[in-house]
Amino acid sequence: MRTSTAASAYAAVSLAILCFDSAAQAPAPPIRSTCQNVGVAAPEPLGDREGHFLSVGPYSCVSQGGVLDGTVSSGMNIWDVDKGAGVLVTGNGVMRKPGMMVVFTVTEGSYALTMADGKVTGFAGSAKGVYKLATGSAASLSGKAYTARFRSIDRGQFVIETTVD
Repeated sequence: MRTSTAASAYAAVSLAILCFDSAAQAPAPPIRSTCQNVGVAAPEPLGDREGHFLSVGPYSCVSQGGVLDGTVSSGMNIWDVDKGAGVLVTGNGVMRKPGMMVVFTVTEGSYALTMADGKVTGFAGSAKGVYKLATGSAASLSGKAYTARFRSIDRGQFVIETTVD
């Protein structure tokens, strides 16, 4: 009887350790930001070929989830766009809410237009960056890298799903 109780206890402790270890290693769910462009400038043709232009895009977002829950962001990206596919030139922004501030830099990114029945339906892409400065309740993000996926959604908005690396 003792052997069976000891074995059960050992199995329970092992299972608890395994579950705790798995939970500790499980990645945090992505932070979801709902965004819209703010005063988007007209595309600026670069003059070297048809369909090649510079796009300067200021935007604003509200984030849900994780340490950035409830932040309001303002940012700007500059894209080198060639026939509907964009490659990031530079990007940056600031996220704020009472008791915290985060400054980020977008270091690389790309996007492509999405199509259905030969018509443009939106866009989707990915990006990487670094939280250059973080204070208050987000101080743990300072210096950390992130990856993001983004896509257009209804009413001219887009969503960004960000994972801290």
